Amino acid sequence: MEKKLAGLIPPSAKSVLEFVGEGINTANGSKLRDHFLLINPECSYTVSNSFDIKCDEVDVIVFSSSSFAALPLKKVTSFINDAIKYLKDDGLAIFLLENLSYADNIMALLDGKPPTVRATMVFNELQVAINNSKLSIVKTLHSARETMVRRAVAEAANTELNVTHYIACAMKKVAIPKLKHTLIQSYLGEVLVCAGVRVNDPNRFIATKPGIYTSSTKSGEPLTLSTDPKYDRKIFINQRVSVDTLEMGIKLFNSIAARNYLFIEEIDDNPILWRQKYEETQFINFIGVHAVQTSTKPLAEIFEQFNPHVRIFENQLKELPPPRDFAAEIEKHEPVTIFFGALNRDNDFYEILPALNKIIAEYGDNVLLKVIAKTELFNKIETKNKIFIGKQEVYNGQYVPYNIYEQELRTTHISLLPLRDNVFNRSKSDLKFIECAGNGSVVLASPTVYANTVKDGETGFIYHNVDEFYQKLKMLINNQNKRREVAEKAYEYVKHNRLLSQHYEERWDWYNELLDRLPELNAETKKRIELLKEKGYTVFGDLGNVNEKVDVFDD
Repeated sequence: MEKKLAGLIPPSAKSVLEFVGEGINTANGSKLRDHFLLINPECSYTVSNSFDIKCDEVDVIVFSSSSFAALPLKKVTSFINDAIKYLKDDGLAIFLLENLSYADNIMALLDGKPPTVRATMVFNELQVAINNSKLSIVKTLHSARETMVRRAVAEAANTELNVTHYIACAMKKVAIPKLKHTLIQSYLGEVLVCAGVRVNDPNRFIATKPGIYTSSTKSGEPLTLSTDPKYDRKIFINQRVSVDTLEMGIKLFNSIAARNYLFIEEIDDNPILWRQKYEETQFINFIGVHAVQTSTKPLAEIFEQFNPHVRIFENQLKELPPPRDFAAEIEKHEPVTIFFGALNRDNDFYEILPALNKIIAEYGDNVLLKVIAKTELFNKIETKNKIFIGKQEVYNGQYVPYNIYEQELRTTHISLLPLRDNVFNRSKSDLKFIECAGNGSVVLASPTVYANTVKDGETGFIYHNVDEFYQKLKMLINNQNKRREVAEKAYEYVKHNRLLSQHYEERWDWYNELLDRLPELNAETKKRIELLKEKGYTVFGDLGNVNEKVDVFDD
């Protein structure tokens, strides 16, 4: 539960102060602190059980239930006013109140057992106390989980039985007049793999800011544009949903612009894969929007032909996995585990397959293969000492939930990242590398994409041909000290450079810049649409005369 609650703290916060109850030992921090420091490991996070601390003004104060919920109600307001002397004028205060009527607590009391919740305050009382202080509530929400209750409990309770915590987010009253309410609405076309890292996670981080609200709709579901007057500004993000006709694209822009939205197209794959579709619709997905966001420079260069407002946001990890205990792993003397797991990259793997099978024959049971791939590829790996991750009958074995992917990746020593040099692959991001690095698995990667990030021999290894792949894989299998050294350097690289908490503010700043220019962007987009209708998309550009066969989806 603390992990969920940690997600409420603005991830870019440089300083956080958490108040806990008097008498609580703070020597080891708190579980909430531990979870937040995986999101932002460079935050200065202080846990205190009193006001008698030396602390500069902080970005965020978190009031745990134990710090205030046992106080007499009339004292809570004065407690809040005393505490917020540490809070910056534009800072955020977050109150976490355990639900007295949570089902587990009620059932414990009915069974004559000690209560699981120590709080005696209800949420309405907390809201009154906050609003009577120098703070004003800007958002309320709750954290819940499934629970089983007896019918008698459900009938007796007049509350939300599955709610574990009520949450109030507040700011100093002096900051309220400057607050703008913004809606970020997303339309998602690819929800299995891309939506999380490209849209949902950044939006969730941005929504920790006061006054920011988000919503999302999957492609195919009814789409409703908001007319709620409470929103000062609105953003519409279209993620990989291509329109069926040029006319539909123009109509969509006009509808969104008429409701005063900023219209952003999100795409992180080379459109050459769907070339016919985009040419038939005259590239209206990129021309008939205010701006385009993408993940790599090669992609940006494509989209800049059609729209001058393109921004690159590299893929990042939403949180840092805990460091691996390599010393304990070495003591177990287990086989060296090699991992391959990527969607639609099997054809990139076949070039190195003979060399891998040669390695397997040489090392026998001293190596173990873990694979997420099509069944056909798995069957061509010549060893019984291999494990197929996931279900072979689901998406031909290629897709597993992300938590399973990361869990298995974390058990491996070496990860293989082959990418053939073709127009599609050159547009890909280095996300696989940072996932491996964050989980302590050393990469052996092709130069395509990865040579731009991986420092060969320092944070991973690059191979340029099959023989080099063979030699470097043997070296990695034989040298556990080198694996550990490289894994630790790669982990530090991710920790200090590739976490979403370090980058999402850049995205929010860009949105604000565009929102400030919305009338100008509306006029520009309408001119592009008129030019498109008059002369066709080739006046802007095209995808070039590419003869390479892009077969990433071939069976």
